[in-house]
Amino acid sequence: MEIRRPLTAMGLGLLLLAGGLLAFRLLQRQGEGPSPGTKSAGEVTPDQGVEALPVARYVSALGYIQPRGQVRRLAGINSGAGAARVNQLLVKEGDTVVRGQQLAVFDTVARLQAERQLLQVQMDSLATQLELSRMEEKRYGDLVKIGAVSHDSLDQRRLATEVLAGSYGQVKARLQVIDVDLGNGILRAPMDGTVLQIHAHEGERPSDSVILELGQTEFMEVVAEVYETDISQVQLGQQVIITSEHGGFRGQLAGQVQRIGRKVNRRNVFSSDPQDAVDARVVEVGIALDPLASQQVKNLTRMQVLVRIDTGSSPG
Repeated sequence: MEIRRPLTAMGLGLLLLAGGLLAFRLLQRQGEGPSPGTKSAGEVTPDQGVEALPVARYVSALGYIQPRGQVRRLAGINSGAGAARVNQLLVKEGDTVVRGQQLAVFDTVARLQAERQLLQVQMDSLATQLELSRMEEKRYGDLVKIGAVSHDSLDQRRLATEVLAGSYGQVKARLQVIDVDLGNGILRAPMDGTVLQIHAHEGERPSDSVILELGQTEFMEVVAEVYETDISQVQLGQQVIITSEHGGFRGQLAGQVQRIGRKVNRRNVFSSDPQDAVDARVVEVGIALDPLASQQVKNLTRMQVLVRIDTGSSPG
């Protein structure tokens, strides 16, 4: 019994030492993390055939505000030697106009009006001469029947009538051309809308023929440039939240996706972030603003905004 007690104590010591080493090794492995060949709990490999993770609920994009139906850039006439000079400007920026309203008068109008007046006098004179010539032609015809004049005299009278008729027709045609040019000499509104910007004032010749920009600001929209990699998630009727990128308006605007472009283009709207992808390819998405939102930003055409499309909202 005296010999077994030291052996028992030695065995117990070895057992405690082995347990300590095992615990130390386990703690060391937990600190190092899993080895490259091991999988953590819940980790799956590609060949396990599990479903892909769901796509993000929101698609973000940059965009800008504009009147629904786009901005109309109204051009003047070209007189052959260049764009016509603005003689009278009848509106100012911010004015509300109606379809057909006169917006500007060009310097060609005064010359055309003088030319038209001269042609009108010529046409009236030719009309009188033509009427008298026809009366004479009829009288000569009656005289030929009784043998008072020859057939040659009647033919000469008919020829004179035809010459006068030809001259009258030419002047009338020139007068019709003048009337068309006079109509083009006055710039008229092609639709109801608001004058957004004036490019040429009285006495100026527009460099690119554009006189002013017109838009229907009662109904505003946002044009968002969505990355081509995200466009498959966008559908008509989805709800959209719009905020100003630089604080041009407060709060958020609400809208809906109204149209989706059918063409991939380069970007026109760029972020202030220097790491932003300049050469990214995008698709234009038109977003109709709610009536209250339209009123809030009707004077903020071309303002840059941030767009967030809720891809989880129900279209319709």
